[in-house]
Amino acid sequence: MGDRFHEPYDAVLHLLDRQVIDRDGLLVCKVDDLELAETGEGALVATALLAGSPALLPRLGGRLGSVVREYWARMGDEQADRRLPYRIDFALVAELTSAVTLTRPRHGLLVRTPGEDEGPVRHRLGDLLQMEVEAPEGKRRILDVRLDERHRVRSLVIGHGRPGAMLGYDEREGRPANQGPALVRAIVRALHRHAREVPFGQVRIDWEQHRVRVA
Repeated sequence: MGDRFHEPYDAVLHLLDRQVIDRDGLLVCKVDDLELAETGEGALVATALLAGSPALLPRLGGRLGSVVREYWARMGDEQADRRLPYRIDFALVAELTSAVTLTRPRHGLLVRTPGEDEGPVRHRLGDLLQMEVEAPEGKRRILDVRLDERHRVRSLVIGHGRPGAMLGYDEREGRPANQGPALVRAIVRALHRHAREVPFGQVRIDWEQHRVRVA
């Protein structure tokens, strides 16, 4: 498997839950979420890998997720930064193959994320994936978030189901139409025949209302 960063790639399919290894091949962590920062031009760019329970537990969603997160936080209430995940800046990422490889050794690598009032406006991929999508064809969900070679959000893949449900079997430019077992490919594409890719410029994200609108 070659380096995914040489072409557009999918955040859920290619990054979430991947192992992170340092330059010596030693395990650092796994990718529990992704930090997305707003730019001055209105774009979203992936700026860091997030790891640890504060990054993983919010992805559970719903009431169960809220209860588990709160219980976990109260177990270490004396820790001021307990609710903050560990962060690895994207500048330290060398390549993305079957694992995420970093440019430096793992010693002292994991640091807590800064507070919300520090630096640019930051969001989490996990929060975006849980949003409902209002599209002309009806209510949809975000199945994946497509990033370009500069790690900017290029488009959203919307449809029915859960994030990552396409399993990489969607058709798009640069991806062979016959990848994977034919039977699996046919089943996944049939189940998600109404899924489509929406350019980022055609969506409006309301982070406060937890909603995405497609023009």
